Amino acid sequence: MGKMTSSYLIGLDLGTSAVKGILLSSDGNVVAREKEAVQVQLYEDGRAEFDAQTFYLLIADVIKRLRSAMPETGRVAGLAFASASGNTVLLGKDGAPLQPVISWLDNRPVSSEMTAALGNADQTARYDLIGWPPMDTFPLAHLSWLKVHEEELFRLADKIGMSTEYVVYRLTGEWAIDPSTATPFFLQDQKAGKWDSSLLNQLNISEAQLPQIAASGTIIGYTTADVCVDTDLPAGTPVVAGAFDHPSAARGAGVLEEGELLLSCGTSWVGFTPIRNRLDALNQNMLIDPFLQPDGPWGAMFSLPAIATGIEQWLTRYISDKPDRYDIFNELAISAPPGANGILIHPMRRTELELADRPSQADMARAIMEGTVYLLKTSLDKLEANGKRFTSVFMVGGPTESIVWPQIVSDVLGKEVRIVNGSCAGAAGAAIMAGIGTGLFADERDAIEQAAFPAHVHTPSPQAHAIHLRQYDRFLQLFGEAVQ
Repeated sequence: MGKMTSSYLIGLDLGTSAVKGILLSSDGNVVAREKEAVQVQLYEDGRAEFDAQTFYLLIADVIKRLRSAMPETGRVAGLAFASASGNTVLLGKDGAPLQPVISWLDNRPVSSEMTAALGNADQTARYDLIGWPPMDTFPLAHLSWLKVHEEELFRLADKIGMSTEYVVYRLTGEWAIDPSTATPFFLQDQKAGKWDSSLLNQLNISEAQLPQIAASGTIIGYTTADVCVDTDLPAGTPVVAGAFDHPSAARGAGVLEEGELLLSCGTSWVGFTPIRNRLDALNQNMLIDPFLQPDGPWGAMFSLPAIATGIEQWLTRYISDKPDRYDIFNELAISAPPGANGILIHPMRRTELELADRPSQADMARAIMEGTVYLLKTSLDKLEANGKRFTSVFMVGGPTESIVWPQIVSDVLGKEVRIVNGSCAGAAGAAIMAGIGTGLFADERDAIEQAAFPAHVHTPSPQAHAIHLRQYDRFLQLFGEAVQ
C-alpha cells in the first residue's frame, strides 16, 4: 500500500526590500519560512528600478527552497502572491521586459507629465473611482512619464503591468491580476472591478495590453513545464490570484471584522481596518481596498509612507552602519527606559546632532522607535476624532521580531497588541488565498479556524502609558506642522 499524499500551500509576500515565503500544511501549520533581499537601484535623479529577470529568479529560488522542505509524499496544492504593488513593467511582443521595472519608490518629477497625459481631471471623482487619493507615484505616474519621455518604448509595449503580474506570467503564461493588486495601478474602476476606459483612452492604452482582472482566491493559471527547473514545481501546479500586501497580511493575522486594526510595519507603516461603508473611508481620505468584497467588508488604510527610509538614515548616522545594526538597535532600545529619558526624535526629519548635544545611543534608539509610534498615533487620533473606534490591535511585519517595539506600540496606544504570524503574515495570507482557490479552505474565516495560528499578546503598562502620553504631547508641541 502506497504512502498517503499530503497537501501543502506556498504563500509569497513580494515586498519592497525582501521576498518572504512560507510553506503551509493543509492543517494550518507553518512548516518552513524563507526570505531573500530585493535589490532596488536608487539614482540621484530620483529613479528607482530593479531588473525583472533577477526578480523572477529570486522568487523562483525561494519557491524551490520552500519546496525542498516538503516531505517526499507531499504535493504543492497551490501558490499565491501578496505584493507591495505599484512597480511598473512593460513587455514586448516576445514577452520580455523592455526596460527595468520602475519601483513604486521612484521619485522622478512627474506632475507636469501627469497633467499632459490626463489633463486636469476631477480629483474627487478619480478618488471615488480608483479608491486611492491621487499620487505622483505608482504606475499611473510612471506611465504618464513614459508617455512623454519614452514615447517609442511606450508604443512598443505589448503588455503593461506590474512586477507581480510579470512573475505570474513567467510561471503560467497568463497575464492576470486581482482587484486588490490592481488598485495601486490607478487604472481600475474599483467598484465595478474592471479597467476604466476613460483613463485608458487618455493614456492611449488598450484593455488588451492590461492583465485580466480575476478575483482574489481564484485560480488564474497553472505552472508550465518551462519553469519546473527554476522552481522545482511540477507542471500544472495551480497559481491563485492573491492581493495587495497589507490586505493579505490582514488575512494572515485574522483581521477580518470591522473594529479590528492591523498595523503592518515594513518599508511603510500602514494601518489597515475592515470597513463596511466605503464612503466612510472616502470621507477620511483613506486608501481603499476591495478586501472581502462583494460579500464582506472593504479594507481602509492610512500610512506613514517609506518611514523605514528615515529610520535607516537615523540608524546608520548615529547608531551603527554594520550589517547587524538592527540587532544593535533593538538591544540599545531595550536598555533605555520608556520615554527615552525625555529624548524626542521625528524619524522622517533629518536633524544634524552636534557631538556634544547627542544623547546616549540607547536613548536615541528608543526615541526613534517611540517617535515612529507617535507618528502612527497622530493618524489614529484623527480617525478617532471622526468616530472610528478600534476594539483590537494586531501588528505584523519586521518590527514584530523586536522584543521592545511591539511593547512600545502597546504602551503608547494603551491597548493590547496581538502578533499573529509576525513578519510572515503577508505570506500566510497569500497561502490562505491559495488554499481557498484550490478548495482546501471555504473562505478566510474557515482558514483562520482551521489554522489556529498562535498569537503573542503585549499588554500595556499603565506607568509606561502615562509617560508616553506626556511625551506624545511634547512631540506634538515640538514638531507641530511636521506631524499634521
